[in-house]
Amino acid sequence: MFNKYKKYILLSIGGIFLIGFVCLYLSINKDPNNDLISLNEEIKEEITTKSSINTSFYVDIKGAVKSPGVYLFNEGDKVIDAIEKAGGLTKNGVTSNINLSQKLKSEMVIYIFTKSELTSKTTTNKPITTTSCKCETIEVNNCITTTKVVDSTEEVSSKININTALTNELMSLPGIGESKAKAIIEYREHNGLFNTIEDIKNVSGLGDSIFAKIQDSITV
Repeated sequence: MFNKYKKYILLSIGGIFLIGFVCLYLSINKDPNNDLISLNEEIKEEITTKSSINTSFYVDIKGAVKSPGVYLFNEGDKVIDAIEKAGGLTKNGVTSNINLSQKLKSEMVIYIFTKSELTSKTTTNKPITTTSCKCETIEVNNCITTTKVVDSTEEVSSKININTALTNELMSLPGIGESKAKAIIEYREHNGLFNTIEDIKNVSGLGDSIFAKIQDSITV
């Protein structure tokens, strides 16, 4: 019986030895550089992942944008990217005082001013105060206020500045009620500041007769 299956038994034993030899050969001749390459790729991937996390940061954007808030940015993003992420400017927002190409940094606060906020205001019973912002820095805490104290010998103008006056100030003018005061402010916000006092006649409802009453009481 053994002789009957001797051929098959020998072939099986030979096959086992052949498989073992092949496995031993592959184990001995295995290229160690393959493990090193694989390890390097894993390390690079881990470094890239950590680097991506470390270069992400938050920036707070406020003021005249459609969706103010805190947003996540990556290294290399610029001020213009922050404005776009916040929905863009409102109709009154201006960027003439900031550098749109400035790179963002962690915990930066960006404040977008309106036209009226950037305009200097003059009052009759207080020192003249002008507000300005350094264009190279747009963080709200870097905006500075400078004050010029009016000397007692200087004449302080009592005229109302139609480019900066609020509703109640405009209503103090003869012939200007609440509706006309609001119309002046709305015109200013949509069309920009008045260049001359005569430009106020471009506001709907303010003709020559009203202008004649207020021309000596207004300025730009």
